[in-house]
Amino acid sequence: MKQQMIRSDFADEIISEHTADDAYSHEEHSGTHVRVSHVRIHRADNVLGKEPGDYVSVEFDSLHEQEAREEVIDMLCTTLASLIGAQAQRILVIGLGNRFITSDALGPQVARNVLVTSHLYAQGHAEQLTGTRNVAVLAPGVMGQTGLESGRIIQSVSTVYHPDVIIAVDALATRTIRRINRVIQINNTGIQPGSGIGNHRLAISEKTLHVPVIAMGVATVTSIGAILNEALEDHAQREEILAGIAAENRLDLVVTPKSMDDELTQLAHVLARALNLALHPGYPGF
Repeated sequence: MKQQMIRSDFADEIISEHTADDAYSHEEHSGTHVRVSHVRIHRADNVLGKEPGDYVSVEFDSLHEQEAREEVIDMLCTTLASLIGAQAQRILVIGLGNRFITSDALGPQVARNVLVTSHLYAQGHAEQLTGTRNVAVLAPGVMGQTGLESGRIIQSVSTVYHPDVIIAVDALATRTIRRINRVIQINNTGIQPGSGIGNHRLAISEKTLHVPVIAMGVATVTSIGAILNEALEDHAQREEILAGIAAENRLDLVVTPKSMDDELTQLAHVLARALNLALHPGYPGF
């Protein structure tokens, strides 16, 4: 069973199965509590099947210690600030996902904790908002709740709000079990809602929205296929076992850990704080 058949939203996981190619470059470095992987894809015709752009993954072992949380937040804030740029002043933050399903509630939880200022700017209070940007937040829900694709809702809001940059936050899928709730990816190529469970919707990207899009996500789920692929790594009949399960269309069953409730709250706090620091770098409240 080839790794390509096991779904992953992380560029650094996909490159592990390919030999070096001039279509992309890959750099890694480590801090005290984090490991950072930066994949830069240079051309559209690449073996990874990813859009050209930057994919930065920040991996950690735990967020229990304050020092570890602050290091992760600092790395995320630095990455976001470099991708947003100093010129962008109107930012639309999108919290993708279903707030009623724990493993998919990351986006809405993060959105709830982002400092919103667009209404204050609209009321003419810019002089009181030193150190902030004009930020609006949207949590569009999922098609089963609204009857509309989240991408279409975002398109409509974008045409009214006219953001300089859109930041979309979503739950992602990993093919490595140990990385669940332990890795965050930021890219500047956008996101495909529902891709983590094979339910593709309208892409949220610069191509569809005509606005630069930064995507930010955490690995909250994996698949039965990924678990078996790792568990059977040295098994003599690995290919036959996986092929039999694949024939029954069961490799794509989605799995998430029982600790997801507590860990999601902590992850949402970390992402929201990193966003607030990057979006409002001079705000004294942070």
